[in-house]
Amino acid sequence: MTSGRRVPARLLAALFTLGGAALFAWVVTRTGVTDILAGIQRVGWGLAVILALAGLRLAVRAAAWRFCMAPGTALTFGRAFSAFLAGDTAGTITPFGILASEPTKVFLTRHHLATRDSIASLAIENLLYAMSVVVMVAVGLVLILATVPLSGAWRWSIVAALVALAASGPVIWRLMRGTWDDRRGARPAWRERLARARLAVAGFAAGYPGRVWRALGFDAAFHLLAVVEVFLTLRWLLGGGSPTLVQAVIFESVNRVIIVAFKFVPFRIGVDEAVTGALAPILSVNPAAGVTLAVVRKVRSLFWAAVGLAIIAAHSTRRS
Repeated sequence: MTSGRRVPARLLAALFTLGGAALFAWVVTRTGVTDILAGIQRVGWGLAVILALAGLRLAVRAAAWRFCMAPGTALTFGRAFSAFLAGDTAGTITPFGILASEPTKVFLTRHHLATRDSIASLAIENLLYAMSVVVMVAVGLVLILATVPLSGAWRWSIVAALVALAASGPVIWRLMRGTWDDRRGARPAWRERLARARLAVAGFAAGYPGRVWRALGFDAAFHLLAVVEVFLTLRWLLGGGSPTLVQAVIFESVNRVIIVAFKFVPFRIGVDEAVTGALAPILSVNPAAGVTLAVVRKVRSLFWAAVGLAIIAAHSTRRS
């Protein structure tokens, strides 16, 4: 990549970060710094539990990734977890998302896993994880329709979103089966990459169906642990009040949408606080608790990002 191309990318990253920081400052000021600090104090030592749950979730995703590899792969769980955490950090602190996270994982495992196998296993894991996210978001939307009083426009918008999610299944299935007619000549580069990913996924699923289901099970556990994390955080934040499981599921499903839609904003700074704070009163939760929930998640992300950066730094030092 030339320096002429790097400068705009860095400028874009700086603009997204500054915009998110400004939004964060506005949301915090509007909500009330005192209320947010009081909520963080109520969480107290519960933050250690939140950090542990976040680490466990990352470990679960790493385990799902290993199940997307053929049996007998030399990559140990410890190395897979380190690479996954470092890759997640690269995707979180930069505006490039998966374009930064997946190459980082490939790079950190190149001495223990063939590059071709690494790319194929990551393609399979990302596809399975995307399927689990679609299900999680759909569950959240259904719960919103069933439990939250909404205007007609909002209800129809959510119904339209559910229809779009349902329609995405056949479209993805069609893409995975292949849609290119060889009589049209050579495939474009992007379709060639899609075809290779399709063949890798189809071949692995046919050869190791049990491992695919186990990987899906770990992805489901990832979402379940996230809901537990939200439920416990809200319970500490609300003090005398107690959240419901439905509220926790809705908060987490919306958080999945935020992560996908605003991956280009490092740490989703500002966006997470604004959306969660706006969602809270709709779910009969104090807006300050919603904003503080997002702030606590930010602290959790910063902690594990620091660990991920330490892994990357240690790897670079060893190679030097």
